[in-house]
Parts: sequence; C-alpha cells; structure tokens
Amino acid sequence: MLKNYFTVALRHLTRHRTFSLINISCLAIGITFSLLIGIFVMNEKGVNADLRHADNQYILKSQWKVKGMGMEITTVGPLARVLKEKYPSLVANYFRYNPVTNVISAGDLHFKEDIAIGDTSFVSMYGFKLLYGEANHAFLDRHSAVITATMARKLFGHADPMGKTISLNTTGGELQYFTVSAVLKDLPKNSVTGYLGDNYNVYLPYEGNRYYGAPMNSLGSWSDIAEVGMIELQPGVTPKDLEGPVKQLLASNAPPPISQNLRVEFVPVSSYYLQDNHGAVNKMTEILSLVAGFILLMAVINFTNINIGTSGYRLKEIGLRKVFGGSKKALVFQYLVESIVLTCISAVISLVLYGMLSPLFDQLLNTRLTPLWQFNFAEVLFLLTLTFGVGVIAGLYPAFVLSGSNTVNSVKGKISSGTEGLRLRKVLLVVQFSIAVIIFVCALNVSRQVTHIFDKDLGYSRDQVMVLTPFPKQWDSVGIARMEGIRDGLKQLPQVTDASISFEIPNRVPTGTSDLLPEGSALVQPMNILTPDVDNHFAKTFGLHVVQGSFFGQGQGYVAHEIVLNEVAVSAFGWKDAIGKRVRWVSGKIDFTVAGVVKDFNYSSVQDGVLPLAFMNTKDSRTYRYLSLKINGPVDSKTVDIIKAKWKELSPNAPFDYTFMDEKFAALYRSELQLKKASGLATVLNMVIVFLGIFGVMAFTLSRRSKEIALRKVLGADVKNIITLFFKDYALLILTANVVAWPVAYSFTNKWLENYAYRVQQDAGPFIFVGACTFLMAFVLIALQCMKVAVANPVKSLRTE
Repeated sequence: MLKNYFTVALRHLTRHRTFSLINISCLAIGITFSLLIGIFVMNEKGVNADLRHADNQYILKSQWKVKGMGMEITTVGPLARVLKEKYPSLVANYFRYNPVTNVISAGDLHFKEDIAIGDTSFVSMYGFKLLYGEANHAFLDRHSAVITATMARKLFGHADPMGKTISLNTTGGELQYFTVSAVLKDLPKNSVTGYLGDNYNVYLPYEGNRYYGAPMNSLGSWSDIAEVGMIELQPGVTPKDLEGPVKQLLASNAPPPISQNLRVEFVPVSSYYLQDNHGAVNKMTEILSLVAGFILLMAVINFTNINIGTSGYRLKEIGLRKVFGGSKKALVFQYLVESIVLTCISAVISLVLYGMLSPLFDQLLNTRLTPLWQFNFAEVLFLLTLTFGVGVIAGLYPAFVLSGSNTVNSVKGKISSGTEGLRLRKVLLVVQFSIAVIIFVCALNVSRQVTHIFDKDLGYSRDQVMVLTPFPKQWDSVGIARMEGIRDGLKQLPQVTDASISFEIPNRVPTGTSDLLPEGSALVQPMNILTPDVDNHFAKTFGLHVVQGSFFGQGQGYVAHEIVLNEVAVSAFGWKDAIGKRVRWVSGKIDFTVAGVVKDFNYSSVQDGVLPLAFMNTKDSRTYRYLSLKINGPVDSKTVDIIKAKWKELSPNAPFDYTFMDEKFAALYRSELQLKKASGLATVLNMVIVFLGIFGVMAFTLSRRSKEIALRKVLGADVKNIITLFFKDYALLILTANVVAWPVAYSFTNKWLENYAYRVQQDAGPFIFVGACTFLMAFVLIALQCMKVAVANPVKSLRTE
C-alpha cells in the first residue's frame, strides 16, 4: 500500500510539472534559508555550552551609581579571589585576568598577540582541552606559559613546543622569559577567553609578572577596578546568596568612592554571549529566526493555495477511491505522503543550495556555518524535523479538504466547497503579501538607520585615518620620546598629513576614569570623567573642533599638567569659560590647568550619549597604545607599502600592524550591518516566493477561464480589458495587505529604533514606496501572464474541451 502511495504521488508530480516545479522551488527556498539560519542560531546559542559547569559560572560586572565612574565589564581586582577564600561554601572556584596586547617572541620570530595575564585556574575550571600538559597543573610555576596550538605552530612550526622558551616585551622596556608548560587545543568561541572580543593565544600567570614594570601581585589592589573577574558557585548556591558577602568585603576593603558607588552584578556565563551589548546577538537570532519562519510560512501558503486551486484535477480520483472502499484516513495519508515526497525533493535541493550558499552566509553573518558532512546529531535532527514538519503542515489542509469532499460530487468532478476554498486562497494571499510588506518596510528602515549612523556627523573624522599599533610598548619618558620620533618621522612622508600618539581612539568608551574636582567646587564627591591620554596632534588628526583655547598648544610646545575638556564636561562643572580654570586629579593629587575645550563628539556607539571627557597629555601619563596617521588622498596598496617601508626604517624590530578607523567604526555596528544584509536578502526571497505563488495561481486560473476569456474577446474585449479584469482581483488583496502590514511594520521598526540615541524618524516614504512596488510588480507579472492568453486565437480556446 505504501509503495502505491509513493507511485501515485510521483505520477501526480510529473503530470503537473509546472505546479510541482513552483511548489518545489518555493519550498526549497524556504527550507534552504531556514536551514542556514537554523544552523547559525544553533551555533550562536551553543556558545559556552562546552564549558564545564557553565550553569554555575558567573561574570562579575560593575554597576556604578555615577555613570562613567568605571567600566561595566570589569570589577575590583581582589574580589573574585577573596570571595573564594573567605566563602568556600558558596564559591567553588574563580578566574581573573588582565587583558593586554604586545609582542611575543621565539628566537627571531615576533608576533603581536592578545595576552591574558591571570590566575592559573582557567584550564581546570572551564575544562579546556590540552594537547600537551596536565590539565590540573597547566602552569608549573610563575615562569610558565600556556599557549594555543595555533600559537605553537606560529612560533615553533609544530604543535609540541613543550619546554621551549618565549619572551614578552614589557611596558617597562625589558624582556621577560617564560617556558611553555601546556598547549591548548584551539578554543571554540566562548565568553571566558573571548569576553572582550579578543582572541587570546597566550596565557601567563599573575604572580611575579613584570608586564607593567614592577612584579605583579596575584591578590591585586582594592583600588583597581579594571580587572576581569569570574567565579563558579557551589551547587545549589545562587547569586543572591553572595549579595551580603560582596557588600561586606567592599565596605571593609575598598576605598569609599568605590564601596559607596559600586553594585556588583553576577551575569551568567551560559547566557552572556547572547545578552551582551544590549542583547545584540539574541536580538539578531530572534529577528533572523522570525524572518526564516515567515519565508517558510509563505512557501507553505503557496503550496496550500496551488493544491486547493488545482484540486479539481483530483476529484474524480478521490470519488472513485471512495466508491471502491477507500477510507478518509487512507486518503489523508495519501495526500500527506505526496506532500512529504515533494518536500523531501525540495530538501535534497536545499542541501545542495546550503553547500553553495554557506560561504556567502559566513561572510554575511561573520560566522562559520557547519559543513554538511560535519553535522552533529542535533543538526541532523533539526534538518529531518524541518523537512517532515513542513511536509506535514503543507499537506494537512489540502488532504483534509479533498478527502472530505462529497463522494457523488467528486465522481462528477464538482468541488463541494468552492466558495470556502476561494475565500481561503484570498486570505492566504493577503497573509503572504502582508508578511512580504512587513519585511520589506522593516528592511528599508534598517537600511535607513544604518545609513544614518554612517552618514551622521559624529564630531570627528574617521576617513583616511590609518591606526598603527606600535610595539614594543615602553611606558616611560624614554618610550614616549621614541614614539614621538617615529611619529615625526612618518609625518615627513608626503602621504601623511598628520599623526598622533594616544592611549585610546574613538571606537569605544575609554576604559580609564579619573576623579576630577573643579576649583571652587563644594561637591562632597568629585566628578568622574572619562580620561584618555593623547598628544597635541590628536585634534588635528581626528578633525576635532576646538571651541575654546587650544589642544595642548597644538604644536606650540609642551606645558606640564594641562588638560582639555569636552563641552559636556564643562557644563557638568558649571562653567561657561573654562580656559585657565584648574581641576584636581584626586587619585594622583595633581592640579591641571584647562588649556582648551573641544566640541562634543561621539566617542563610541551612537546607542550611547556623549559623556564628560577629559584629555591628558601623553607626556604626563607616559602611556600609549596607538599611532594614528591622517592620510593625504586615497589609501591604496602603494600608500600602505610606502608607510610600511618607513615604519620598518624607524622601528625595524616591530611588526607593522595596522587597521583603518572606518573599519573599526564598522566593527561597532557589526550586528546592524549583518541585519541590513540579511533583511535585504530576506526581502528578495519573500518577493520571489510571493510572485511564484501568484504565477502558479494565475496559471491555474487562466487555464480554467480560457473559454471565458475567448468569449469576452469575441464580444469585443481587448487585451487591456482582460488584464484589468484579473488585476482588479489582486489589487484589492494587495491594498488590504498593505493596510494590515503598515501598522505592524511601524511597531516593529519603532521598537528596534528605540535602542539608538540618534535615530531616523519614521515617515510615510518607505511605506508608500513598498506599496507602490508590490502593486507594480504584481501588475507586471499578471499582465505578462494574461498577455499570452489574451492574444491567443479565441476559436482555438472555444473548441478545446
């Protein structure tokens, strides 16, 4: 019997090739997109799943009463360790690290690397796999280093460098040597080693590390609020159980400005990746899942519409099956088998398309989708569930409608519920058009917002700015003088307009904060101001507008202990004219004189407002991380080569590591750019499915009404009249769909735009444009199909039985 069902199903599909092809194409598009998005979502939600005891692990984040007093992503240095030592019944383990970037060397090989200087517990605590070494004792002593397999191959040409020596350039201008004691299997994406978005390949112990000049203490200072801290709780313990101990430790040990303003937040590691950055990844997966569901739903609607429309071809078969004893259950099963067979054919095509489109989606979503041959059990199960689920859902309604038809009418070839079927088809078409319009309008508004972000005047210039990461770092007067020599040497190139040394660049909120107390202030608490360190060329290099005074003299010579503020900081101090005013750096006990005021500019994402900002001179702070070059004219490979040659001349032993400010700016909005591309692709796919559906329904309708059209032509109707006759039916459906879709699209878009401090205002433009586009595309498609029938010889149509 089952064999018979498959035989009949294949015979039906081959007999009605056009409709079968439309159904297969639509389902293949829907399944392919859903499979691509499904695998992407599974990969994203699977981040951190492999961490040992991930459900009991938490990241310590900081919530400050005074905004800008400190970073959210870090915590007080000793807190995680002391919680474990003082409350072992609550805290099972801890891990902290200090993220740095510097040159790691082995012999004559030198590489710029992201380095984690931290506790020695991270391998055993998180269950990371080792290729070489002992998991419970990955660090043998304070001179040990743990590196990844990739790093081992880079430095030594193979994955087994046990006992080999590597060296680190410290900021104190010396080399510190470490012996490789363990090699990590390359780490998957996770929120522990990838907490700050970096890719760490080298792990060094706190104790005795001289990275900042003096030996580091693994306990740390209670005044240090820039440490990454993580803990693992004992089974059954919740973060609420630690609220009291944390408050007590801070009150007993931390300085009053910290203990009185800090609230420690315990963020689950298991969900951190999805919820970070205002839940950007979670929102992305939800939106893409919804869009994929919509596309799949539209493919199913097409299947239902076409099967209901063409049901007249099957009525006599149904009637005869019933006369010869066929049960309704058997008929339902027959049509479900046909639907599943067709869906399986679509799924096979989808697998081919998945393999072809995976590289494109890897670039689009900045990920790596699992190849077909590497699918795990969950991914195979998802594919099978998707295929059979779509097959059953797509065939369910046609199966029950056709199997429930009256036996006598079926034998005569009459549809028992023609009116109901026609009404349902119209409702489904309205649903299809509504979904297409919603996605189209939302995609346009996403595109407008992203364009607005990139076109907005942020108050500084990011165009043609090359950012170098100079090494080795040497944070003292000798190191600053050396960097100034390199800066001035690069400025001699005709391709370089200006150059600047700085600790930060405008791509994030500065990580450092300073307590600044303005002169004459009666405030009990000093005001906390974000403080990057820059030289006197920073304003010119980045195009900042100086509204009062000067930017550290801008080339007129160094004056010790000068400071430059932005307008928000000046307003916060209650000043109108800030030049010459004095402010005290509380922690450093140094008085600074205000040399200039710059116009407010966005130092980070436009999702954040402008915060108070103070610039200190690198000659005072003696710290730096970047050397930024303003390029004269277009940046091409020849320009890069010239700058690289000059760099090698000025700093022969340092790697030439560079990027561009527009690339760093784009990285801030990676999720928005991905969403823009994905929504654009989804719009195209939606429209393809919708109009394939219209094509199928129109093809059936025209074939059924060919005699009517012939009679109309004989009675004097022209091509225009016939096209208008059919378009009127769809015009009302499209209008209804737009009326339904516009409020929904407005609501979705408005909710998404609320995440941005600077956003476009919704207007009627996108809605009218989408409405006009849907009408125009539908009219063209209907006109092209009607044209063929309308110009045909009416005599031939009237003679056809």
